[in-house]
Amino acid sequence: MTRRGLRFGLLGTPVLYDGEPTPGEPTRGQAPCTRRGASVLPVTSPKLRTLLAVLLLDAGRVVSVEGLKDALWGGAPPVSALPSLHNHVARLRRLLDEPGRLLTVPTGYVLRVDDGELDVQVFDAHAAAARAARAEGDWERVRRECRAALGLWRGSPLGGLAPEVGGYALVRRLEEARLLLHEWRFDAELALGDDSLADLVPELSALAAEHPLREAYHRQLMLALHRTGRQAEALVVHRDLRARLADELGVEPGQPVREAHVEVLRGSGTRDGASRWVRPAQLPPAPAHFVGRAGVREGIVRVLSGAGVTGAVVVSGTAGVGKSALALQVAHDLEERFSGGQLYLNLRGTEPGSAPLTAERALASLLRDLGVPSGDVPEHPDAASALLRSLLAPSRTLLVLDDAASAAQVRPLLPAGPGCGVVLTSRSPLTALDGAARFPLRPLNDEESAALLRAASGRDGIAARHPLVALTGRLPLALRVVAARLAARRALTPDALAVQLAAADSRLDLLDYDDLGVRRSLDAALDALTASERRTDRDAALVLRHIGALDLTCCDAPSLARLTGVDEARAEAALERLADVALLEETAYGRFEPYDLVRDFARERAAEPCAHAPPGCHFASA
Repeated sequence: MTRRGLRFGLLGTPVLYDGEPTPGEPTRGQAPCTRRGASVLPVTSPKLRTLLAVLLLDAGRVVSVEGLKDALWGGAPPVSALPSLHNHVARLRRLLDEPGRLLTVPTGYVLRVDDGELDVQVFDAHAAAARAARAEGDWERVRRECRAALGLWRGSPLGGLAPEVGGYALVRRLEEARLLLHEWRFDAELALGDDSLADLVPELSALAAEHPLREAYHRQLMLALHRTGRQAEALVVHRDLRARLADELGVEPGQPVREAHVEVLRGSGTRDGASRWVRPAQLPPAPAHFVGRAGVREGIVRVLSGAGVTGAVVVSGTAGVGKSALALQVAHDLEERFSGGQLYLNLRGTEPGSAPLTAERALASLLRDLGVPSGDVPEHPDAASALLRSLLAPSRTLLVLDDAASAAQVRPLLPAGPGCGVVLTSRSPLTALDGAARFPLRPLNDEESAALLRAASGRDGIAARHPLVALTGRLPLALRVVAARLAARRALTPDALAVQLAAADSRLDLLDYDDLGVRRSLDAALDALTASERRTDRDAALVLRHIGALDLTCCDAPSLARLTGVDEARAEAALERLADVALLEETAYGRFEPYDLVRDFARERAAEPCAHAPPGCHFASA
């Protein structure tokens, strides 16, 4: 008579089960042998367990006598091995107590195992079902199938057997599948988000400690901690994982961990639904007296209001032309559109007395402004840039990056999210920055200049033809300095100040007031060129001095070469570089003119020694 419910177990010490288990889902951590209706048939003899395991590893296939002898006696069978093997086979048949289950064939033995009788088969079936449910997004079924599969485990597969038994590849596969099922189950628990999340923390903590480089468990532990109100602990998990990966492998955490980190930092996904995300509002005040630029403002707003793409604009122009003022005015105009807030960062591209911010420092500053603790800012610039993009991606945030030195400085700072916008200001148009709309600024016209003077000084009688307009070069910065002098001394008339400016050896002396000054801004630009390691930059600094010494109102490369005896190709490259940093304006192809106040500045600097040139102030040798 055939016994009903005979089953086999390899997910632990090899065992036999007798009897049908009660139908239903195993509870978490419950093994089949403990379920009602099934009993364990003890396999107490080590040799008998080994024999059963070897036959189960090749269930349904012939296992040779020689293979069995090697497994039972470790490759050195005694003289009595064959009769002893027959004896063990007979004992196993009595234990199985089912005719036709263990068959003798000419070369060995075959153990018949039907579908669903071996726990490894059942485990694989549940794992396949969990994989299919995961692909469909059916998280409740994923959890159910993972629990059923994991409930079959009683310890390490083939536990307690000698290496000679074999099955190493099977054990490795099963162990990896078990770890993966744990990942899927935890993902399901996190997706379902019921009240059991807190119960996951001890189990996840143990698995993360046991597998310190397995990022999935650390990601899930971070989320479980965060979603149960333990944000600080979640950040510690991320910090420790990132340090370990960097020390041992030299890599940063992968994208899933970075996304979890972003969730923790943003404060989303908490049990009570509250958000800890702090909306940045960093814009400096809008200019108190802003005039003109109506067409440019409309163009910038149009770019930054476009749907579906990240808008980026570059506002460029010479020192004091009003780039920052325009950027701030537009940014304030667009505050309501960018519901995620506004970030502002001075990149110090031409700030007197300081070097431009490196991309690394700029990234760290922006990340801290978004709430990332200093210890969680990635050290590698690529990882920091990726984290910044991840934080900004779901938001509608405006970035104002003021006074950029180069495209390389700002490229890592740009978001990729379709709702974000960027306003860049720079002396250079940053033409190496792909995809940006460019708005070069020129000095104001006469009417706009007079309007700014009147608004900032409180003197209503200044007309467009007043000498102060021309004497300031129509540069907003110079106009503001003049207006500040008039506002500070009510007895000083606009006409008297115009006479002082016209009579001064250098207008730049009078265009410096408090923290406003045209000369200091131009000094920073020329000093940066002079100290540069690039030959073209140093050439550009010397060419500007030549222009000042010769008091040229316009020039081109051939004429400059003839007048100074310098190399024409290098003169052309230097002129182009001066135009790139807005110290000259290219009014026609190959024809360059200094801005009015830049010409005064060049005359001043022409009288100084040329530290980077030989006598005669010709170009230095390469």
